[in-house]
Amino acid sequence: MSDVLHAVWSHYRAGGLEAAARAAGPTVEERLYLALLAFADERYAEAATFAEEAARAAPEDLLPRAAAAHLARVAKEGKRNVYVSAEGFGAFIRGGGNVPLYRETSAALARSYPREAFDLLDIGVGDGLALLPALTPSVRKVTLVEPAAPLLERTTQQLTARGVGFETFAGVLQDFAAQPGMQSRRWAVAQATFSLHNLPPPARPEMLGWLRDHCDVLLLAEFDAPLMDEPLRPELVRHILTRYPAGLAEYVGPSFEAVAQGFLMPVMFGYVDRGVTRTTFEHPMETWEQQLREAGFARVERQRLYDYWWAPACLLVARSR
Repeated sequence: MSDVLHAVWSHYRAGGLEAAARAAGPTVEERLYLALLAFADERYAEAATFAEEAARAAPEDLLPRAAAAHLARVAKEGKRNVYVSAEGFGAFIRGGGNVPLYRETSAALARSYPREAFDLLDIGVGDGLALLPALTPSVRKVTLVEPAAPLLERTTQQLTARGVGFETFAGVLQDFAAQPGMQSRRWAVAQATFSLHNLPPPARPEMLGWLRDHCDVLLLAEFDAPLMDEPLRPELVRHILTRYPAGLAEYVGPSFEAVAQGFLMPVMFGYVDRGVTRTTFEHPMETWEQQLREAGFARVERQRLYDYWWAPACLLVARSR
């Protein structure tokens, strides 16, 4: 880890943004670090200036250019007008590394299904990007839990077309589990693909324990990501500034601006936005494994899925007995 970033961080904590700016040098990394610090302090015009300086220092680099464009819009139009767009997310999730990521995820799910007929619980199914390609003839009925009603509708349309039985719940896992009569329900397999990191840590032990009591096997796909509790720490800033150029580079042509400005830049600066309620709680796979064991799962096995640009994706196969 660069001693310079630690120096900038130390000066920031001691004397604020002005002290950090005096300690920082002219490199792209240091200018982008200052942009993140300024954004966290809601000093958007200064954040835009720092990012523009980074872009001028490396005009061919994707990240400084994208950050400068995003922050210029924030400074001009306000933060609320430049957040994640449906167009940006759609182009992101169906392009770049997400294509092989979901292909490998679906294949791993299908390999993990029983050969005999079984009922499946899918938590945070979205529009079925992981579920639908994974379906095998053994899947008798699917219970779908998804808070976004439009995504849920798209998945059910596909299941209807395929003749697969289903039931739906438009909400989060906590509310689904709290329904009357849930104590007697059980599924052979429950799965959650890149969705359980939305469970706040205080709710996680209870919900993982509920899943242990209501399924034979839990298939949990998540990223082996760093703990993001303090995203402005130098170690995490280095991870962000190293990984995001790789993510941006996966999108070329017309989709680049949509993905960069409609998704990746809002997400990147959202890490340090103190004005929004945190909704994602990623951490290393070792922590997931520990939490599953603490919830009472008897066996937990890890499979590597895909070396995704943000962090490696893994599948945990947790068995209740």
